[in-house]
Amino acid sequence: MTLLMRWLRHLFIIIPAVATLLIRPIEISTSTFIICVLLALLAARTSEQFPRFTVPIAIAELIGFGAMSYEWGGFLHLLPYSTLIAVFSLSLPPSALILWTIGGLAIQITALDQRATELKVSDGLLWLMLAAVLIAARQLADRRERTEQLYDKLANQHEELEAVRRRLLDYAAQIELYAQTEERNRIARDIHDDLGHQLIRVKMMAEAALHLFDADTGRARHTVEQIRDQLQISMERMRHTVRKLSASDADSRVYSMEKLVNEASSSLGISVFLSYAGEPHALYPSMEYVLYRNAQEAITNAMRHGGATEVTVVVDYRKDGTALIIANNGRMPEGPVTNGLGMRGMIERAALVGGVIDCDWQNGQRFSVTTWLPALQETAG
Repeated sequence: MTLLMRWLRHLFIIIPAVATLLIRPIEISTSTFIICVLLALLAARTSEQFPRFTVPIAIAELIGFGAMSYEWGGFLHLLPYSTLIAVFSLSLPPSALILWTIGGLAIQITALDQRATELKVSDGLLWLMLAAVLIAARQLADRRERTEQLYDKLANQHEELEAVRRRLLDYAAQIELYAQTEERNRIARDIHDDLGHQLIRVKMMAEAALHLFDADTGRARHTVEQIRDQLQISMERMRHTVRKLSASDADSRVYSMEKLVNEASSSLGISVFLSYAGEPHALYPSMEYVLYRNAQEAITNAMRHGGATEVTVVVDYRKDGTALIIANNGRMPEGPVTNGLGMRGMIERAALVGGVIDCDWQNGQRFSVTTWLPALQETAG
């Protein structure tokens, strides 16, 4: 019950009692009257302190107020309005409130049995109007409470979404760092396995040439020429590695799909075609890495396992994500198809950024692998 309703409840007891006492002082037993009014105020206070007792107290109030109105007249027919306010402040079903309204109105009319008809009609109308106002006030309060609950729920969901967004951004940054680390490790392995072995071979050939200068000058000369050729090859490979580490602005993307297609066409000896669909937009480096590696794996598998001679790569930019569709004209495998190490790697990479892999035979002629990555966009905080 709100503070305003508490005041109205008490005023509907005090004001009619004082007014009746002032206009009819001789006809009323003052001490009994005051005791009844104090009991009414005590009942109102008790129902406020112990809401679970409001209903039985309200029943007693209606009976008592009806008896006081019937016995002493005056303005005491307004006392039951205090009980009506208390009842409508409870969370009762509409049927119970209608029952209270009808029951209270019956007690009101009974208490006014010896009064003028105009008073009965006006009092009944006032009773119904007050009940309607209280119902409207209760509906407004319920609507306000639901609005506040909905606002709190939306605020909590916004905080949860913000936390998820921050976690996703952190996770994307970790994936990007992982991709950079893997690329550095790959370059380190290339230097160690390729250039390192070449230099060791040059060193061994140089030691052999030193021993051959006195015994066989011709062989020593031939060995030095081989050393020169090996150094030339090593220099070219070193330049190639340096270009990878410090790419120009025109080709600064490590995981460029155009570069992958060109390299695959030249190194594998098959036709690889690249096209784009939708409106291109920037992707997280982690997503670029996943698309690049999955495309690389799918192209290699098309030639190695399917004997494909033609591969089509389509990057489809959509509003809700990005799809990488790779189709080839390779032969259909015999027996049941199982996911090998390469396919499992593609599935795991896609799952790291919330994506999925789908494989399909198109009319039994072209095999396609689709990598679907959902959109991951940073919103304003």
